Amino acid sequence: MTRHGFAIASLLAVMGAPTALIAEAACPEKSEHLLFHSCWGEARASSLLLPEDGPVPATASGNAQERLIVTGGYTGKDARAEARPNPVGMFIHKGSVVNPTLARMDGVAILTPRGDLTIQHRGALAFRGDRFDLGEIEQRQSFQQAAASAGVSIFQSHLLIVDGLLDIRPREDAPRAVRRLLFTDDQGFGIYQTDRPVTLYDAARAVEAALSPDMVLNLDMGSFDYCLVTRGGVEQNCGVLARQNTSKLSNLLLLQLKPRG
Repeated sequence: MTRHGFAIASLLAVMGAPTALIAEAACPEKSEHLLFHSCWGEARASSLLLPEDGPVPATASGNAQERLIVTGGYTGKDARAEARPNPVGMFIHKGSVVNPTLARMDGVAILTPRGDLTIQHRGALAFRGDRFDLGEIEQRQSFQQAAASAGVSIFQSHLLIVDGLLDIRPREDAPRAVRRLLFTDDQGFGIYQTDRPVTLYDAARAVEAALSPDMVLNLDMGSFDYCLVTRGGVEQNCGVLARQNTSKLSNLLLLQLKPRG
């Protein structure tokens, strides 16, 4: 339990409220901004490496699971082997190191084979009982070896909120765009999206006010905006790119949810 959850649990215990109601009461409701939250059911997160994992799998007929597929980390202008799109920054896919180069971005998303997802700072990354500063070459190499051994998937991006505190400043010349953010909070992980073009700072303030997240990571958008949402067995396009238009993308984030009950 995080510091916020412990404080709430202590307060409710003093007031005589059943602690079993805490998670249910704190789980945020679905909204036009909140595209996904792991607390809505049994959730799994995974990464798709493109084109190796393409084409994007279709939802099985009659499947009651909800699903969200969105663009994950950035794709670079350079290509990797066989002219395949190259993820920007360190990228590990199910234990295979696709791009070992650490970018200057400070956020690292880690997805386990079990489907768990965490977001950490590259300078103080906790993994399997050890702590790593990825800015140090030897520690970065050790972490990549440990991550490969564990079979996890990893991508980098910009952190907007770190340990519950804003980690971005307003800029007068900041560009505006629709933003999609990956976050973690007391209840798990999710995707928040703005309903109009805003600066990254404004997007960070909006998700802070709405959800009080612990960590927030920016996801790729603009002309790389890929988004498919499936609810009630019906798939809808919620992004810019068409379903099969993935040729310039290097990776996607796949979130699946099995509703409880």
